Amino acid sequence: MDSKQYVNWFRHSSPYINAYRGKVFVILLPGEALAHDNFWNIANDLTLLNSLGVKLVLVHGARPQIETALEQAGIETELLEKVTSQMRNQVRVTDATTLEVIKQVVGKLRIDLEATFSMGLVNSPMHGADIVTASGNYVIAKPFGIQNGIDYGLTGEVRKVEVDAIQRQLDHGHMVLQSNLGYSPT
Repeated sequence: MDSKQYVNWFRHSSPYINAYRGKVFVILLPGEALAHDNFWNIANDLTLLNSLGVKLVLVHGARPQIETALEQAGIETELLEKVTSQMRNQVRVTDATTLEVIKQVVGKLRIDLEATFSMGLVNSPMHGADIVTASGNYVIAKPFGIQNGIDYGLTGEVRKVEVDAIQRQLDHGHMVLQSNLGYSPT
């Protein structure tokens, strides 16, 4: 791209940069995206958005990584179809042993993501930029319990999201990482 093309591109981009600076984007990164060869490019794009003043909340999944770890541990689990008025998805029946494997997998993914984003924009003037990620117990869960005669064990659903705590992190310029795990007081 020559200088003239770059300037033209930048002029056309600048209204969007101004429009979205300071706005909150909640982005789901499924486990498949984290495992994809192109993830490095996705991470660089997210880092660029953060550097342009977009406030990012990244919710990362882990299903394929969990499936692999459970298979390697010889643990069989059951995924059941759960249909609500809002969505249809598969829900795992989770016992204590399964939950330990899930926590290990999700914890490793979080650490890997923190390391990736801490590098800044590789091969650019932003390399080594001070990008801070924040993780926490922002999601309060409630157990599914027994539904239609099925005991879902330690599987739950969202009870509450600590929006104020997330907003404080975003206001400090931090990129918020939220896993697919919530914490239940019960």
